[in-house]
Amino acid sequence: MVDTQGAVGCEVLVLGAGPTGLTAALDLVRRGIDVRIVDPAFSAPMRSPSRGLGPRSLEIFDDLGVVDELLRFGSLGQGLRMYAGRREVTHLPAGSDRSSRRRRAGRRYSRSLAIATRQVERVLRESLAAGGVKVEVGLDVRAWEQDDSGVTVRMAPEDGGSGELRVRAAYVVLADVPATTLPATGAPGTTALTTANGSASSGPAVYVGEVRVDGLPREDTLHVWTEGIMLAPLPAEDTWWFRADGVPDASHRAPTLTQCQELFQQRTGRDDVRIVGTQFLTAYPARYDADLGSASYRQGRVFLAGDAVGDRSLPRGVDAGIQDAYNLGWKLAAAIRAGEDVVLDSYEPERQAHEAGSSGSGPSASYPRHRPRLPLGARRWGRRWYAELGGQAQLDLHYRGSGLSQELGGKRVLLRAGDRVPDIRLWSVRAAREIRLFEILRGTHWTALGLGSVAAEAVAAVVRRFGSGVQGEVIGGGSVGSAIPGVTLLDSHGEARHTLGSRGGSVLLVRPDGYLGLRAGGRPEVIAAYLEGMVAEEL
Repeated sequence: MVDTQGAVGCEVLVLGAGPTGLTAALDLVRRGIDVRIVDPAFSAPMRSPSRGLGPRSLEIFDDLGVVDELLRFGSLGQGLRMYAGRREVTHLPAGSDRSSRRRRAGRRYSRSLAIATRQVERVLRESLAAGGVKVEVGLDVRAWEQDDSGVTVRMAPEDGGSGELRVRAAYVVLADVPATTLPATGAPGTTALTTANGSASSGPAVYVGEVRVDGLPREDTLHVWTEGIMLAPLPAEDTWWFRADGVPDASHRAPTLTQCQELFQQRTGRDDVRIVGTQFLTAYPARYDADLGSASYRQGRVFLAGDAVGDRSLPRGVDAGIQDAYNLGWKLAAAIRAGEDVVLDSYEPERQAHEAGSSGSGPSASYPRHRPRLPLGARRWGRRWYAELGGQAQLDLHYRGSGLSQELGGKRVLLRAGDRVPDIRLWSVRAAREIRLFEILRGTHWTALGLGSVAAEAVAAVVRRFGSGVQGEVIGGGSVGSAIPGVTLLDSHGEARHTLGSRGGSVLLVRPDGYLGLRAGGRPEVIAAYLEGMVAEEL
């Protein structure tokens, strides 16, 4: 119960309704958390357009139940045409990425999804509304203050109308809204957010936007010029994603249509292609003197995610924000439901580690710094860069250094605590059909996976203690149709043995966000001790 102190109360207030904020709200709502989401008046115009979603974001939206709708409005694996001026030097048709054809076991989504940001937001808003929560607009944040029990946020109509809305929440998630744009001072006791995470460079700029183009066919292809220009059609739209790197513009002000067209023609030498309209244009420094691996993600009961982290002058990308929200959602719910907020201490170090390990891969990855000699070098380089755009590197990021990652299963293991759990194929004994592991993980629960029938009793004991908060499964060997006491899943393709490990008797405890939290032996008391404070025990 939130002490409202005379204000409108909720458990979590989300500020910012871009992909990050909507993901956070959607995850919290399905966990039964009382959520209110407000899109401040200054937020939407500041959100940079993205070219799409990487494989890890697609896995997250699979769990949240919206991936099929997103796939309807996007395109998986756009092709690539690379040019040196007017000359085409590389052409890779859509879906021709070799790494995606040789899909590794456990990776359902092997390519990025090209999709307009507004389509992502629309799908998430509709899903959130179906859960009974609508995004509130037309409000400006004026001030806030926090104490040991919650945060009070003061808002007022953006049109200057009379009346002030006071919202009291146990926690606030600041998402898709640069913290530096919010009021730094306010009423006595107001806490100002600061983000001393670096400073913008005064060097060259990057132009990013959504434009209209004449002269290029709207094939499902990303067009890249070695001179530092990118154009890609946005599916289900009549616009194109545009990016220009290394622009000699130290002002970093949003460019005009004329500037973009002149820059395009100057660099490419193409007068048969024209940028004829703009939906959105922005600019930010090509170089940024900040280490987001040490950025602030939390100030008391206020949590920062997406572009709220760091400085506005360097958008972090839609994938990073979505993963912030997914990491935070289950932890906020655990703190509210279990009554202990220790689990929230892991949010900042885990996301800092991910940020430090990210190579900028994904559908909106920047133009590579080192350009090749043409033409053979461009072809090879184009293929490598095209693979980077697929975003596969996102799936290799881990939380091995987190305090929540406990490895008690010996040194010779394939999947370590903190790793993303792969989406392997299994045979369900109960359902008598093939099933993927993500179907079992999907939802708000923890999952206890026993390896071998000898782990069955330990898994059952944990489920009895924590009830619906933990789903238990036991994976055994054998062919389809085998009947092994205590075994609920069969490793019919051998993928569990080659990805999870084959140490019989081990129990893998999978977090609600799909990462391995604990690998332990068959002692239920050890598993229960790990879960205390994060999962409420069954009464």
